[in-house]
Amino acid sequence: MSKSKQILPEDTLIIWNKHPVNEYRKFFQQATGEKEIITGSMDFQNWLFSQAGKTLAEALEEYLHPAGHESIADFLTERRFDKISTSEKDFIVAFDKEISKFGYDFGGAIISGNIFSPMVIIYGKSNTKSKTCAARIYINDTGIVFRMFFQKVDLHRQYIENAPPHIKEAFMSETGRCTFCWQNCTSRPKPYTIDGEEIQKCHHHTFYFDKPSVEKLPDYINLFAEFYPLKKVRCIL
Repeated sequence: MSKSKQILPEDTLIIWNKHPVNEYRKFFQQATGEKEIITGSMDFQNWLFSQAGKTLAEALEEYLHPAGHESIADFLTERRFDKISTSEKDFIVAFDKEISKFGYDFGGAIISGNIFSPMVIIYGKSNTKSKTCAARIYINDTGIVFRMFFQKVDLHRQYIENAPPHIKEAFMSETGRCTFCWQNCTSRPKPYTIDGEEIQKCHHHTFYFDKPSVEKLPDYINLFAEFYPLKKVRCIL
């Protein structure tokens, strides 16, 4: 059998852009004997990448016998999350609980990210068709990377200037600063000013928070409340 006709082996990891979607589909068609792979409310590609980090054998088991996970804590019990520490899992669960108070959730799926981050948890507004991304937690072989999304930073200058160092650093660090490599770049937000310094970063490199932890979570949530305010929102940990 030629290489192009081979079926992916069951120990193949599901990773974004590693293999064409149709190659994954062929595995399921052969394994189930079904011509069409029906995955409920999601099309096959979206369902497949909600299985990111699993082997095809594990994804096949989920396809045949859906686990029906409801909470983020349930998802984190899966083998694909063994690569992250207990403290990182604790942070994810605690952040999920707190951001839900603002009406944001992860949509019930942990999806495929990219080569840098094979899995990503994306938080958007609950019960809306268009989920504006408010935060992401990237998961890779070295742990988790925490990111939140903010606009109109200048309106919150005083808050940021008086924030703890691990909050302020995300806005002032050299990481991701625009180098103006492309004059017509659409990923270049307007600059903002902190402590009298004008800062302009690439949209793809804002705003990352180093070494997230449960201990830092109140500061993250208070920052989130500054940009995404709700009436009488309080962070109680």
